[in-house]
Amino acid sequence: MTPAELDAQIELNDRKVASLRRYWEHSLPSVEAPSREQFLLWLRMFDFDFDVVIYGVTETSKKCERLGGRMSQDHAIRFTSKCCITFRKARALPQLPSDRYVKPDSVAPSYLENVRSL
Repeated sequence: MTPAELDAQIELNDRKVASLRRYWEHSLPSVEAPSREQFLLWLRMFDFDFDVVIYGVTETSKKCERLGGRMSQDHAIRFTSKCCITFRKARALPQLPSDRYVKPDSVAPSYLENVRSL
């Protein structure tokens, strides 16, 4: 990596953090924004995937609305992390084709009778 590439990467990360901070303040005005280090931690955790962190903040704003705007900063940060992790795992799971799904009607009747008798 050249010094110019490193400088470009640092600038890009700074812009991502600034955008995330503005989005947090816009979507969660009642909760103080996390520190710059927290935003960088989230970006590093999710391989600098901006969409994952945006999803977490969006879900946190929905949760904050359901709670009537009463959410502590600690609760918001933890909930955002949980949403990001869940979203990332869901995207990583392979999607099975529909022909791999076994419909309940196609299961042998004797099997269903055995299961119901338990």
